[in-house]
Amino acid sequence: MTHPTHQLPAYAAGHLTGAAAAAVTAHLAGCPACATQARAWHATATAVHDTTARVAPPSPGILTAIRRRLATTPGTTPGLATTRPVPTYRRDIGTRPLHRALGILTRQRTLIRWPVWTLAAALIAGGAILAALAPTRHAAQILAMTVPLAAALAVAGACGTDNDPPAELAAALPTPPRVVLLARLTLVLTATVTAGLLATLALTALTPGGGAAGLVTAWFGPLVPLSATSFALSVLYRPSAGVTTALALWLARALSTGQTAPTGLSPAVLRLVDPLWTPGPAVLTAAAAVVATTFLLSPRLPRSRHARHIWR
Repeated sequence: MTHPTHQLPAYAAGHLTGAAAAAVTAHLAGCPACATQARAWHATATAVHDTTARVAPPSPGILTAIRRRLATTPGTTPGLATTRPVPTYRRDIGTRPLHRALGILTRQRTLIRWPVWTLAAALIAGGAILAALAPTRHAAQILAMTVPLAAALAVAGACGTDNDPPAELAAALPTPPRVVLLARLTLVLTATVTAGLLATLALTALTPGGGAAGLVTAWFGPLVPLSATSFALSVLYRPSAGVTTALALWLARALSTGQTAPTGLSPAVLRLVDPLWTPGPAVLTAAAAVVATTFLLSPRLPRSRHARHIWR
């Protein structure tokens, strides 16, 4: 026997007519369980009808006031609270390649969260101060430990976009996801490298005898593979993976730098970490290949529903 359970609410409310109502009536005559449910639905419909009948309909003045309020510019009517207006449309970014590139870079700057810039600036400034206070022979090591770490963490925070509202907005725009990702990576690395160069020049001016070229080479070499690793893990998996890996590689390098006694690190770990801080052509080529592969795979991989953004 098929019970018309899904039809009982409409039957009790009087919305069933004709053959459908007759079929339900015939079924209720021989099914006590469905008849009990029908009486319950009928009591509910009666209570709802009686309650709504006692409520007076809203006056037309309410709708008029709502329309007037929606049409009023915020802050121009006395007595009304001033609301924050929606940002105005600035104009199209243009069709010329250079103008479009500059426009996309400018807009990405406002979408990257402020902790990313703050952390990167603090690490680079702190490294420059420590390098200035330390003996001249240790300046290159200090910058090589701080500037690449700042770049790797900034890349993870800016390019890892799980559950990021600006990323949802960017995905709805006609700009391809790869272009947005390239713009973010370019912007973050350009800002980090520029800050590293400024810190190096300031350090060279304060400490005579130190070569700027040697200092730049010391930190720019490890910046490339460390940022590439952080970028790939942050985009293809989640930002926390990129941050954790960068910190682990940095810690392994910090423990092995300048140590003559055993540090507890296995030789395999040292063989993996040391080439990252003194990269040759093979390591730099591999880093470029990792970045290119990440760009190719990034729009195709589904996002994790449970991933959390590291900077939120």
